[in-house]
Amino acid sequence: MSKSSMRKMLLRRGVNIIITIFGIMTLNFILVHAMPGDPILNMVPRDPKLDPAYKEALVDKFNLDASLPERYVTYLWNTITLDWGTSYMQDHREVVDIVFTDMRWTVLLIGTSTIITLILGMLIGAYGAYTRGGAFDMSSTALMLFFYGMPIFWFGLVLQMLFSTYPAGMDWWPQLPTGGYYDTVEHGSTFHWDFWLILSVLEHLILPSMTLAVGSLAGVAIVMRSSLLDVMSEDYILTARAKGLTDFQVLRLHAMPNGMPPMIALIALSLAFVIGGAYQIEYVFNYPGIGFRTLNAIWELDFPLLQFIVVIGGVAVVIANFLADIILIFIDPRIKIA
Repeated sequence: MSKSSMRKMLLRRGVNIIITIFGIMTLNFILVHAMPGDPILNMVPRDPKLDPAYKEALVDKFNLDASLPERYVTYLWNTITLDWGTSYMQDHREVVDIVFTDMRWTVLLIGTSTIITLILGMLIGAYGAYTRGGAFDMSSTALMLFFYGMPIFWFGLVLQMLFSTYPAGMDWWPQLPTGGYYDTVEHGSTFHWDFWLILSVLEHLILPSMTLAVGSLAGVAIVMRSSLLDVMSEDYILTARAKGLTDFQVLRLHAMPNGMPPMIALIALSLAFVIGGAYQIEYVFNYPGIGFRTLNAIWELDFPLLQFIVVIGGVAVVIANFLADIILIFIDPRIKIA
């Protein structure tokens, strides 16, 4: 691939990214500002005890009493400069501060579960392809299909019951925390890093990360198995076997590297999922990440907070797909630049 072709591709993809992000921001604006009713009532807290001065400050900040095009220009500028104002329901804290504080917990949860998912999923899928038609392949495929169709929130509730003393837990079974992100009773509400607090964080992370990993494991294993089965029917695999390589050597040296492109796309979407948050898992386990905060913002009609989360979630997906395309071009020369 020539450098000029790469530059043209990057420029073309960059323009597409800008247009897509602009469309996300526009749709986000329409969903709130262009909905039926008074935009001021949609964008300010509906609290009868609200200080009128605070309401007037919000109207001035977001230009809510202006025409729709003027509000749109103000919205775009605030979005680009990350000036999203304050949350209505979170003690009037800055929206940006709330989101990036919660994001560290979502990154920890999604990052841990993603590592577990990729390692186990790739191993199960690869070994299933290696033993195609065997007992392991048949049983693992059936189990993965069950996990794929399983409601992930249901599995989280099952784990909560099994790893607690009541109602389904057992005394000899390990007891694990079923909510929160660390023990606030023992360590206090003010978060400060120390050895015992880190252990508490890891202990609270076991069940939600296990739930999310199992819920995502099936897709990785099925895609890996399918990709390897397609690769192992290629001519160069037959050539490698004709040279005297064992099936395991063929799988490790030839099939695995050439079967990775679909996994790159899955990894990219997993990284984008960090920003979107694991909504069901965070809510079931009362884990204070982006997903948990988003659901609360919806129920409390906290529009400034909700709008910011929607925008960065959409932007994360667009950028993750762009990075996946770039990586795929480098690792697989068969992919054409479009």
